[in-house]
Amino acid sequence: MINYKVIRKQNNADMCIVCGTDNPFSLKANFYDVEGYFVVGIVNAKNIHQSYPGRMHGGIITSLLDEAIGRAVQSFDPSLWAVTIELTTKYIKPVPLNSNLYVVGKLDTNPKRIFSGTGYISDEEGNILARATGKYMMMTVKQITGSDHLDHKQWKYIEDHEELKEISLPE
Repeated sequence: MINYKVIRKQNNADMCIVCGTDNPFSLKANFYDVEGYFVVGIVNAKNIHQSYPGRMHGGIITSLLDEAIGRAVQSFDPSLWAVTIELTTKYIKPVPLNSNLYVVGKLDTNPKRIFSGTGYISDEEGNILARATGKYMMMTVKQITGSDHLDHKQWKYIEDHEELKEISLPE
C-alpha cells in the first residue's frame, strides 16, 4: 500500500445516485483530490445496492467507476466538467456491501475536449475488485444541464467529520 496526501474534498450533488446527499438511494460517496492529480472516492454501499445477497450490483460498480474517472478532470481544475462517451468495466472479484471501499479515477491523457481515463475499486486490504477504462468529453454546466450554473443545493461542499489528510491505496 502507498499513502497519498489528500489535497481537497470535492463537492457533492443533492440527488446524484453516487454522491447525492439528499437522495435516499444514493451511495453517498465522498470524493477527494489526492497528490498526483487523481481522485479517490470512499463509499460504503448498503443492502439496497445489492444484486446477489451481500454483493454490490454490477451496474452500481460501473456507476462508481464512471463517477471517479469523470471527476478526475476536476483534480486539474474544479470548474471543469465532462460526460461519458464510452466505458468498459472488468469485474474481477465480488464487491462486498457494508464495508469501506476505495474508488480511484485517473486521467490517461491531458484534459482536452476528449480525454481518456482509468479507474479501479479496492477494498481496505488493497485487493482490486473491479477496473474500468473510459472516454469522456469536456462540456460546460450549461451544455450538460441547460442552466448556466448549479446552485448551492445542487452542488455543494459537505464538510468532512474527520478531515481526511491521507489515503492508503494499492501499489
